[in-house]
Amino acid sequence: MLAANRRSLAGWLVVVATAAAAALMFWPSAFAQEGEQELADSFAVESYAQNCSRCHGLDGQGGEVPTDGRPVPSLRNNDDLTVPYLDLVLLTGRMPPAGDPFDNRERHVFYDDAERQAMVEWMADEFDIPGEVPEVNEGEVSRGLEVFARNCAHCHGNAGAGGTAGRQAWTPQVNNLPGIAVAEAIRVGPFEMPAFSAEVIPDEDVDAVVAYLEAVDEERGTPFLGLVELNPVFASGFVGLLSLALLGSLVYIGSRPVRLEDLIDEGSQPEAGVTPASGRRGNTDDPDPDDSSEPDQPDQPDQHDQHDEEPRP
Repeated sequence: MLAANRRSLAGWLVVVATAAAAALMFWPSAFAQEGEQELADSFAVESYAQNCSRCHGLDGQGGEVPTDGRPVPSLRNNDDLTVPYLDLVLLTGRMPPAGDPFDNRERHVFYDDAERQAMVEWMADEFDIPGEVPEVNEGEVSRGLEVFARNCAHCHGNAGAGGTAGRQAWTPQVNNLPGIAVAEAIRVGPFEMPAFSAEVIPDEDVDAVVAYLEAVDEERGTPFLGLVELNPVFASGFVGLLSLALLGSLVYIGSRPVRLEDLIDEGSQPEAGVTPASGRRGNTDDPDPDDSSEPDQPDQPDQHDQHDEEPRP
């Protein structure tokens, strides 16, 4: 009986020891995750205060651009602001801006992936921003070409190299963006770009567009500037340079006038050693060996005249 109790006690000790070991394995991980989250939140709070609050305000209620007084949208209760929009502007370097916040030209990305994730999570929780970052799956390249040509190419170019969209709006290059950024842009429509709902471009077509742009990005460009296509901006520049070259050539030719009298004089002057009459070179006094005509003979007196002139006896 005593031996059985000992064996039972030993079994329970094994179970307790196993549970204790498991707890020791998981607790440090939980503490580490909690510590990492605190560090991420601390970073986000400090970064927002330094880089965002100047325009959006410490409480996210919006404000004005300090340089020109243009209104800045609120981060709270803003129906146009979602988590995908927030992630997009941070992922592409639109925010925080180094200069004009409304200029949508390509910029330097301020946050890395971990920092951007920390900013998005903290701001979404702090300002009650709805939505979530979308997922991108594998898509069909040929289908993406069709969808992109129908909905995107007229502004971004056939190969996504960017260009202009009217009203002096610069459309950025999109064939070098991460797939997540392309998917977010299609849905939220940043800046002058329209938003495309799932009814217009389904999720599988979004995946196809991402696959097409990734395939274009892998293509080799031209040796000069690495161009994949001649978009409207580069085409206009090429035409401008060609026009300037043509104009410069005309100016150069027109700055060296030649008088008509000089041309006439040059054409009328005989070449050295050539007589105007015969056009032959050499001494004109020498007889021509090819001339078969006899030389001129002196005049002979008339026989009648000689008879008349004889002396009379």
